[in-house]
Amino acid sequence: MLLARGYLVETMEMQHNLLRRGVFVDADEVHARKEQPPMLFGASERPTVPFAQQWDAVERRLTELLTNYLDGKFLRGISDVESMIAIASEEHTDQTIYSVIRHDQERFASYGITHSIHVACVCSILATRLGWSKKNKATVINAALTMNLSIIALQGELARSASAPTDRQRRQIRMHPAESVRMLQDAGVTDEDWLQAVEQHHESPDGRGYPYGTKRELSELSQMIRFADIFTAKYSARKTRASMPPRQAAQSVYLVSDGHPIASALLKEFGIYPPGCFVLLKSGETAVTIRRGNTPTAPLVAVVRDKNGLPIRDPLLRETVLPQYAILRTLPNQSTQYDTAIERLFTLTAE
Repeated sequence: MLLARGYLVETMEMQHNLLRRGVFVDADEVHARKEQPPMLFGASERPTVPFAQQWDAVERRLTELLTNYLDGKFLRGISDVESMIAIASEEHTDQTIYSVIRHDQERFASYGITHSIHVACVCSILATRLGWSKKNKATVINAALTMNLSIIALQGELARSASAPTDRQRRQIRMHPAESVRMLQDAGVTDEDWLQAVEQHHESPDGRGYPYGTKRELSELSQMIRFADIFTAKYSARKTRASMPPRQAAQSVYLVSDGHPIASALLKEFGIYPPGCFVLLKSGETAVTIRRGNTPTAPLVAVVRDKNGLPIRDPLLRETVLPQYAILRTLPNQSTQYDTAIERLFTLTAE
């Protein structure tokens, strides 16, 4: 049983139950666990851990860090998560995109954390495509992970709420970039590029952004986060609306960007058939994309329903470059029941 730091034990009955079940742990064991480096992706000296489990570990780690941002190990922890995301997006790009696109849309309470991770992953992939320096790539990932530090809990509340934000919540949203900068400074962040990217990630060159509506030249890092933020928000569901297909989301970002190079890179990475999207094949089968192909229109897919619409227990690989398996169109998002099996397909098709 795990309780978050600061959790309120409200009744004596709850306290007695905790004591009865055993709330204490061995101090040496805790210390030993803390000494283990949290790096998972790319750690070849460790036993192979399924990608999905590593992904979950990143989410848990970031949750802990953003909840306890004044902890003395905050900066080192964010650096660890940044390294995990950079390695995952470089060495397992397709599976990273798949994990971003196929996240559980019903987990509204954790939206703030998952959204930050998704934006960071998209930024990492785009920075690689655009040939950014290692420093700028690390900085934009750090900024994406912490951009919503001041409203992480509020984002979860709003995602699962059927009501419009209150005036107070709207004010929090509008000022959250500036408030997140203040909190990061309190946590010991001194990197001006990092802080500027967080402060400006909702600013727009037309002056219609927030919190300040500035029209001055905005940092390239902040604009990458802005485009990635809009994109990932569009394909994420809320209690009040369904998700937008990734292809449509990427196209909509590009259309309002005035041809910005970052938005163009986003469209190239996510705008056709990115891993995780469902498609209808010429064979009549329903499939999900798992790897991009040599051309944007011919990815490797896994069939999950036959031509009669019946589920297939073990997904079948199809090369859509073959005429009989060509993609006809994309389909609405579907159940996640195949994700475990498809994880095995990633292993089988690894280069």
